[in-house]
Amino acid sequence: MDVKSFISRNFFSTLLVFCTILISSNSFASDNNSLTNSNAIFATNLVLTESGSSSIFPPGYKLKQLDETVSLNGEIVSSGRIEYNPSGNVTRLERREKNRKGESITRVYRDESGNWIKRINWLIDGKESDVGKVVIEYLFDEQGRIVSSRLLNSVWAREYIYNDNQQLTEVIEKQILDENNFSEVTYPVRRYHYNSQGFIARRDVLTKRKNLISTHYFDYGEHNVLQRVTGIASNDEVKRNSGEKHYSDYDRYHNWLLAEWDNGESKFTKIRKIIYY
Repeated sequence: MDVKSFISRNFFSTLLVFCTILISSNSFASDNNSLTNSNAIFATNLVLTESGSSSIFPPGYKLKQLDETVSLNGEIVSSGRIEYNPSGNVTRLERREKNRKGESITRVYRDESGNWIKRINWLIDGKESDVGKVVIEYLFDEQGRIVSSRLLNSVWAREYIYNDNQQLTEVIEKQILDENNFSEVTYPVRRYHYNSQGFIARRDVLTKRKNLISTHYFDYGEHNVLQRVTGIASNDEVKRNSGEKHYSDYDRYHNWLLAEWDNGESKFTKIRKIIYY
């Protein structure tokens, strides 16, 4: 083999290897960007709905509407609807709930300035009242992430912390000193932990004194579908009680449609109806 042929053959071999690496790198970057974007969508939905099971992850399909009904011993105590755009982001939420304090309606929507607003109104004699209403405004950063929320007419605000993969990891409360300043004292509210597939594996709820109130462990099965959430309630690290929420009746996209749990005395059932684009 002459020198010219050797250089020519090795040149094209090297070029082929280089192109293969370049294509593989671009493919990896594209997949990674897609995953990061999915995490960001999920994090936003998680903040707005405050429910990992309602946020639905990953958005590999086009969800349009999610209806949920919760019953206590056969009586409906909560009903809600969440609407999504084709990208997977929540566009609107409305929920009606009954509890010991009465009945309320919660709405999540964008105002005229484009900011997200959560508004909770109590029903008095069947009509919405401004008495005791709660209004929360969510604020974004340049990356489009919800980074803080403010309880209007209050000194309380929340900050949302993310990891490098755009996953929500912590929610903390702060006191507002004035329009642009916050107290250095912070109170953890929730912490989220994820498994190797990027799904929520654990959620901790804490008090303002940083005492653990409860921990929820999320279990997944085939197709990464949510099957069970085990909740452990504690006080000053002393176990109080534990319970499990079981999910079943999955649709063709492996999203659960039925959840059942009890507290030893009463049985709860949540039924979902999902509409896709």
